[in-house]
Amino acid sequence: MAGLYNSLFVQGLTRGVKSLLPLWGVSDKATISLLTVSENATFLIKDEQRDNQFIIRVHRPDYHSKNEILSELMWIQSLRQQQVLNTPEPLAMEDGSLVAEFDDDGTARYVVAFEFLPGQQPSEDESLIEGFELLGATSAKLHLHAKQWGLPDTFQRKKWNFDSAFGRQPLWGDWREALGLDEQGKNVLERLCEVLESKLADYGEGPERFGLVHADLRLANLLADGHDLGVIDFDDCGFSWFMYDFASAVSFLELSPLLPELERAWIRGYKSVSPLSDEDEAMISTFVMFRRLLLTAWVASHPETETAAEAGFDKYTAGTIELAKRYLDEHEEQEKLPLNEKRILDMNAFEAKPGKHNKNVERRLDNLGAASVLFYQNPIEMVSAQGAWMHAADGKRYLDFYNNVPCLGHCHPRVVAAVSKQIATLNVHTRYLVSVVDDYLESLKATLPDSLSNVVMTCSGSEANDLAMRLAENASGGTGFIVTEDAYHGNTSLVTTVSPSIIKQGSLPDNVVAIPAPSSAIYGDDIAGGFAAKVAEAVETLEQRGIKVAALLVDTIFSSDGIYSEPRGFLKQAVNVVRDAGGVFIADEVQPGFARMGETFWGFDFHGLTPDIVTMGKPMGNGFPMAAVATRPDYLESFCADVGYFNTFGGNPVAAAAGQAVLDTIQQDNLQENARKMGAYLKQQLQFMAKQSSFIADVRGQGLFLGIDIGERDNKHIPDPGKTRQIINGLKHAGVLIGAAGKYGATLKLRPLLTLTRYEADFFLDALSKQV
Repeated sequence: MAGLYNSLFVQGLTRGVKSLLPLWGVSDKATISLLTVSENATFLIKDEQRDNQFIIRVHRPDYHSKNEILSELMWIQSLRQQQVLNTPEPLAMEDGSLVAEFDDDGTARYVVAFEFLPGQQPSEDESLIEGFELLGATSAKLHLHAKQWGLPDTFQRKKWNFDSAFGRQPLWGDWREALGLDEQGKNVLERLCEVLESKLADYGEGPERFGLVHADLRLANLLADGHDLGVIDFDDCGFSWFMYDFASAVSFLELSPLLPELERAWIRGYKSVSPLSDEDEAMISTFVMFRRLLLTAWVASHPETETAAEAGFDKYTAGTIELAKRYLDEHEEQEKLPLNEKRILDMNAFEAKPGKHNKNVERRLDNLGAASVLFYQNPIEMVSAQGAWMHAADGKRYLDFYNNVPCLGHCHPRVVAAVSKQIATLNVHTRYLVSVVDDYLESLKATLPDSLSNVVMTCSGSEANDLAMRLAENASGGTGFIVTEDAYHGNTSLVTTVSPSIIKQGSLPDNVVAIPAPSSAIYGDDIAGGFAAKVAEAVETLEQRGIKVAALLVDTIFSSDGIYSEPRGFLKQAVNVVRDAGGVFIADEVQPGFARMGETFWGFDFHGLTPDIVTMGKPMGNGFPMAAVATRPDYLESFCADVGYFNTFGGNPVAAAAGQAVLDTIQQDNLQENARKMGAYLKQQLQFMAKQSSFIADVRGQGLFLGIDIGERDNKHIPDPGKTRQIINGLKHAGVLIGAAGKYGATLKLRPLLTLTRYEADFFLDALSKQV
């Protein structure tokens, strides 16, 4: 016995155990024999005078608290009472307590006793297959009990998830310290970590798949006695995925040729007791790799143990790398399915897969049904926010790098004060003269071209674009619209027809033609000429269908298409083409507007254009619902002569107060300059990161509206939506919220708040650098 667990060390533990034996009423003639030692030490106590034998376990220090140990024993007692499985009874001392303690050279050692359970460790041969079917059934019984058992108020056990295994303070040490790990092997395991984190995040921790588990069902903790199976050593029991129990059962058997048969047998046994979904079964290989990497960390941090020596140290590390390569190859094959166009609402969205979800998700699904849209496969329950930071119900804090709505920051004090004051004074529909409304409209018009002197207020960007399209039809006499292939402009009946990115079934109507976004991948070096030529083709297509063009409608930074702003001014040629054909230009500023682009207040300004109609929304009220259409008076006069327009809540006094506070804050706090300066810093750092990264193909955008193209490892020109999802989920884990855009959902979409600080920018950059 080498290292820490040498003879002198064991002798010291034996003396401590002997001093405690009277607490269990054991004769001083009892013999004490060491059975196993890994981190805990397990002793067999034989008291021949009383014809009795039992087990004593001495816990390693500074791992489990006394309450955690008592919680383990509570679960064992409940399992025994309900006859769920055969496991040793915890033995109380004569005073009724279950946990003893002795001093080991200044270190407190907790001690517990169990009845002796007969049986032998199962053999590693084909007979194990039959045993694994029994183990699968036993595991299912354990999990059913865990789901139904009401945890005592004092119950406390550790959690086995990605963060506790491989996060900043891993419970079993860092796998990067493994003996024999070279740089090439480290790169493989880093890639493995990325995939594990992403898959586990997608799988989620809902109560139907995550709960109390044994967490160490390896052969050393199983006792076969004929056709009976005993389970011992619940020392690692805690909260994890139920499928993790299979992974723990095949610990150190991952390279065995029996593994596929063992898995099939375990699943058969499990299903004989409780159903397993296809998704649960598909995740088993992921949990096997999770466990293997976790054990690699344990072996690296416990070289003095016999278990680590038996595993083989650097041989074990090499085996982990080999398994990881196989697993990653299979994963990459699955990911290399044909690229599919992504609908905007599907990007990084929760998918209501079969099975139960946590109660808050179920509540949302019950209320909204199929119309429910939530971020992440494991949705976040937010409870508060301030500035750039949002706070979840579980206590985690997130940097909001995606939410364009509260452009000044969440709960901005000026907006809160303005809205509170106005709603306490007057809030009414729009048929009365209220000075705060006209004051706001004049402030807003001061940011716009003089020709756009009429503003109609609405409640949402969808309403604004709906009205803009109707104005364009009236002004042009046409009904045809030209948009980009992955555009999103809203969700009214009319606006949905010009929003290809949300149409899941069917095609665009005949009066809508979609053209490729202004990407160099499509148009080469002549983006201006190429894009204008596509607009001309679209006008011709409409004419061939007997339809006159009404408008070119674009989001001026092409947000949903993947963020395109360069070269500056390229939009002019396309706008001239549509005007020459009798159509008008609608600039959708719902996302790029309100100083976000830094160098200019509006996206159309960046291209030196004066639109015929401008729509705006989202950031106008810093979260208060408001939007608007700005247009030429003659357009509005002609339209209203035909049908008129009225909006009950659009332009109400509270909305005007919120909007005024936003405009005042942008000006007074010089936030447009901050967007320019911080945007330039972000873009520069991201472009530098791209040169070092195997995944970042391009960085685009202006100010605080940036897009990062993610491609395949070492083939960056090929979009990789799978890696993009991994990055988004990895950033979520690191406390940063971002989104996706583009045809394939392979562009990271960044819209940090206009108040972005250097600290917040660096927080994001540091988190991203660990993902790419």
